[in-house]
Amino acid sequence: MRAKFYIVAAALIAFTLFSSFGHTKERINIIYPSISGLVLGLWVTKDAGIFDKHGLDANLIYIQSASAVMQAMLGGEASIVLAGGSPVVDLGLEGGDEVFIGGVGIVPAFYVMTVPEIRSVEDLKNKPVGVTRFGSSSDFTMRRVLKKHGLEPVRDVPIIQIGGGMQGMAAALLKRAIFAAPFSPPTNLDVEKGGGKLLVDMGKAGISFPHVSVITTRAYIKKNRAVVLAMLRAYSEGVKSMVSDKTLSLNVLRKYTRSKDSEVLEATYRFALDYIVRVPYPTRDGIVEILRESKNPKAKDAKPEQFIDDSLIRELEQSGLYR
Repeated sequence: MRAKFYIVAAALIAFTLFSSFGHTKERINIIYPSISGLVLGLWVTKDAGIFDKHGLDANLIYIQSASAVMQAMLGGEASIVLAGGSPVVDLGLEGGDEVFIGGVGIVPAFYVMTVPEIRSVEDLKNKPVGVTRFGSSSDFTMRRVLKKHGLEPVRDVPIIQIGGGMQGMAAALLKRAIFAAPFSPPTNLDVEKGGGKLLVDMGKAGISFPHVSVITTRAYIKKNRAVVLAMLRAYSEGVKSMVSDKTLSLNVLRKYTRSKDSEVLEATYRFALDYIVRVPYPTRDGIVEILRESKNPKAKDAKPEQFIDDSLIRELEQSGLYR
């Protein structure tokens, strides 16, 4: 009887240890660069428990600005990040190992707003426009819009770096210190209420840009491909939930943006639906745009494929995830 007891006890201990091991989640930090509708898919994935479902204990960390996010990744604070595309290309041109593995927003996710008397982009000639920071996504957007309409940035249209983020640009626009600038919710609503109007909806402008992408390193993929694949699978399912469950999405937005304004929440949700891609391939065309604008002499001979690994999204698509 005593021997039988020890056998049963040993079996129970082994089962407990095996179960605990089997349910251990892989802990990952994921850094994101802004409190924006473009991050809604990531937030929903976390709050709906979809990361947990795929064996990931995901810790989301907010660090403002894409360049700061990239520095944090290089410093080892996270192995997977969401960030804008220019830093990855800049680092890659100098031999960096960073790589785009997924797309979140693959066009400039802005509404270019202007003062009432401006009726077309061409009307901006010799009138200053605003950006949050030179080299930022707002700067890229403003320059591409001007060029597309035959205006040379700086020479034909002065570009001013405005402090205070989008709120600072909104104040400058409404005081006519600048005549146009790129905005996203909720600041575009403030501009509208102050008398500004939409000049260009960048979702319809035909310009590609890796506004927010999923980024890691080739070395991390090589060592942890299953983890990266699980992260992308979970995120893709989170985006599906974001689209199909508006109530969940609005509740998540309320939590992360700390806003109770129903108009702002609705506008931010609509912005997310308009700009977040459903099948999250990284944008080759957007990288072409960055290389075209780059001042690095190595950009001339660089190919978009140097900065992309889309094999993981391809694998998920072939598994039927996006049907």
